[in-house]
Amino acid sequence: MVGPTGACAGLLLAGNCVTVDAREARTSFTVSATVTAMARIERRSEPAFIEITAADMRRGYVDVLQPTTLQVRSNSPSGFALDLMTVGPMLDGVIVRGFAGDQSLGAEGGSIVQRWRGGEGGRGAQTMDLSLTFRLVLLPGLQPGTYAWPVRVGVRPLDQ
Repeated sequence: MVGPTGACAGLLLAGNCVTVDAREARTSFTVSATVTAMARIERRSEPAFIEITAADMRRGYVDVLQPTTLQVRSNSPSGFALDLMTVGPMLDGVIVRGFAGDQSLGAEGGSIVQRWRGGEGGRGAQTMDLSLTFRLVLLPGLQPGTYAWPVRVGVRPLDQ
């Protein structure tokens, strides 16, 4: 007895092998992807230290003239939040300049929301260059001297 493979092999030698009952098969499926919102910050320049004088202490604040320059990149169509955190117990508040108006934050810092100019951000990542200056409101009793820069900056995307 010859099996189906042997029969086809025999027919192949004769040049006549035919596949019987071949069917065309089709299938379809849906693919989707979700792009997670992201935000990144590139620090271009920021003060490393601040000098606090006796006159600054009497006045209660120091204006830092050297700007902190940043570039923020985000794919969130809503914009981003700039998070400013103070380091060390030396500040009673922070006033940030460089936005549409001065932003006043407490001793612990806070968040500043930035929407993309012109409404919706559209598709894809966008960038914003920022040049910020600070008025640091000093805690009473702080001694004049040189201090490490007391403000840390981070960024996060806004939810849609």
